[in-house]
Amino acid sequence: MKRFFNKLEIKRKMALLYILCVVLPIIISDGFVFKSIYNSEKSSILHQMENEANAINYTFFNQVDEAAKLGNALYSSLYVHRFLHKEYSSNLEYYNAYQTFFDDTLLKLVTGQSGMDYCIYLDNNTITNGAEFQKITKAIGTDWYDYILTSHLNKGLYFGMTKQPTGALQRTIYYFQRLNYYKYNSPNILLIKIDYSKCVDDIENLNYPYKAYICDDTRVLMSNGKYSNVSKEYANKTLLENIAYSQDCTVYGQELEIKIKDVDYSFMDLFRKRWYQLLFMIVINIALPVFVSSLMHTNLKNRLREQEAVVARKNAELIALHSQINPHFLFNALESIRMHSLLKKEEETAKMVEHLAKLQRQYTEWNDDIIAIENELNFVEAYLQLQKYRFGDRLSFEIDIEDECRKLLIPKLTLVTFVENAVVHGIESKTTPGWIFVRIYVKDENVIIEIEDTGSGIPEDIANVLLENMRNSEISMLKEKGRVGIVNACVRLKMISEDNVMFDVDSEIGTGTLFQITIPMMYLKGMI
Repeated sequence: MKRFFNKLEIKRKMALLYILCVVLPIIISDGFVFKSIYNSEKSSILHQMENEANAINYTFFNQVDEAAKLGNALYSSLYVHRFLHKEYSSNLEYYNAYQTFFDDTLLKLVTGQSGMDYCIYLDNNTITNGAEFQKITKAIGTDWYDYILTSHLNKGLYFGMTKQPTGALQRTIYYFQRLNYYKYNSPNILLIKIDYSKCVDDIENLNYPYKAYICDDTRVLMSNGKYSNVSKEYANKTLLENIAYSQDCTVYGQELEIKIKDVDYSFMDLFRKRWYQLLFMIVINIALPVFVSSLMHTNLKNRLREQEAVVARKNAELIALHSQINPHFLFNALESIRMHSLLKKEEETAKMVEHLAKLQRQYTEWNDDIIAIENELNFVEAYLQLQKYRFGDRLSFEIDIEDECRKLLIPKLTLVTFVENAVVHGIESKTTPGWIFVRIYVKDENVIIEIEDTGSGIPEDIANVLLENMRNSEISMLKEKGRVGIVNACVRLKMISEDNVMFDVDSEIGTGTLFQITIPMMYLKGMI
């Protein structure tokens, strides 16, 4: 009997030891692991919300930026100022000046490409009210005009409601610019109407899973779901609930806030989504000796998910970069051809280019940002041939590439951007003939890319600032003025090389400029 009780006592002690040394550690460890998985999932969701807010901010800024560029061009144009302030003796004189104005400017071409409607309100009683030009008295009493007067802003955004011919109200985004560059107290105002529906469509086409809202101080201005009905009044911001992420942004003087709605995410949702991890935990609980290594494996998976969030953010930045490159390069080239044709009175050619400029927005595709260097050089040669048509004997060029470099991969239109810079800032300002050399070769496992021109050269202080911007280029610099194309190309070269790219600029006034890019070959091999 005593032996029986001793045996029972031993079993009890073994059971207690088992509970203390095995069961409790497993329960505690499982609790920590479950909490880690849950926090990791919530952190991943928060990263995705941040990516969505960044993409929406950049997309909306680009829409407004097109209107701002048009506004700045008209604001600083002396030709436009003289047309708006001239006293016309008759309607016929004004009509003739009106026709000449549009014949001499690219205003209809630019607005036709962008799809923007505009109107200039003038304090000039000698004009005749028309589609593009209205007397300032027409603006008095409108909500947007009252906002401009009370805000005292020189330029900015206004979200309002426009009455349609049917009598219905429709949401409208206005960009306004006071035209007072040459006359400080001028009441003239440029009003550009931005397509509200297109802005909403662009935000929805980002295809993020969370509901996002762009708000001002009191209203919900637009979203990728509810509260974006173009025919309804703006909803009050207080209606928004369960906001998990907010980001402040300023778009041309308008203080905005991007809000992302939280998702109902319970532990049961997590379990259904991560069932394979629960199964994995059962295996861990059975195979206690391999518990530590399995836990490390789970942590590694969590780190991989965080890296995926970083990659997603970089993809959002590339989408924004893509929307900037085509107009920067292609429109400049087309405009050069058009102006050259007009000077030669080749009006048919100019008209064809005008049509081509309209079509390029629809047919230019970005299926892949990466391209073989030899294909990129085809773009370079085509661009230089276009410029040679413009400059004639003033421009000569030579392209030299080692065979080993031809199939290496590089971001599309990066080399063209540097070559375009050499033409515009080197050859264009020089009256004597000049050369452009493009050289690509391998040295010590590095690919060396050189773009050299024998143009006017860059002053030392400007060259130093340019080199500093290239070496420290980042996505936020693309909203600033200056050589945006160069910064854009440097950002994408840094992305593909994980920041292992070196830039150098050597320039001398009257002699020319040399841009040198050095990239380890391993980053350009890709899948070939």
